[in-house]
Amino acid sequence: MKRILVIHGPNLNLLGEREPQIYGSLTLAELNAKLHEFAVEHNLELKVFQSNHEGALIDKIHSERHWADGIVINPGALTHYSYALRDAISAVGKPTVEVHLSDIHQREPFRKISVIKDVCIAQVCGLGWKSYIEGLKALQAEATMTHVSREGSMSEPIIEAKKDGPNLIKGPLKLVDASGKETLIDRPWVALCRCGQSQSKPLCDGTHSKVSFKADAAKLYQP
Repeated sequence: MKRILVIHGPNLNLLGEREPQIYGSLTLAELNAKLHEFAVEHNLELKVFQSNHEGALIDKIHSERHWADGIVINPGALTHYSYALRDAISAVGKPTVEVHLSDIHQREPFRKISVIKDVCIAQVCGLGWKSYIEGLKALQAEATMTHVSREGSMSEPIIEAKKDGPNLIKGPLKLVDASGKETLIDRPWVALCRCGQSQSKPLCDGTHSKVSFKADAAKLYQP
């Protein structure tokens, strides 16, 4: 993954002023500086765009479709109802990660709905500005998985859970926990979630599943 389009949706221009107890004290300029710093360290080229207008976001996705290798998007409130934005993401066919500063699954009922996530390879939320960093990492992982798949299937573990997650990985996968128990995870993308709920961390795709495991001991394989 070399070239990534980062899109900030409505009201994100007010970061640092707008409800800092929810969205943090970092300004949009400061957030973008952190993203560019990460990009330099990881050999990525970014284009960053913010607009409060749905059509402008759609136009940007269209106009950069031949440039971008992937998209990280925080659609803001458009997350919950913009089928036009959803269709734009689907139409250009670029791997896209939906990100949110706050945990939308722990907020008002309407915010728990995303019409965007089904056309994205992952959804990352609740990590503040680091949600964007995890989105960039997910696109790096997508590039790595695509490269590997061209060379043939893997039988070795493709990732080990770590304490600094979440780590987003592509399925379907076989999870083998410390006791040797095997669980088939038949989902396009899953995350090793670091939710801090207990010593056993649950698998997470934005909502917690009932499958749990010792995250530091678990391994994941391609079936």
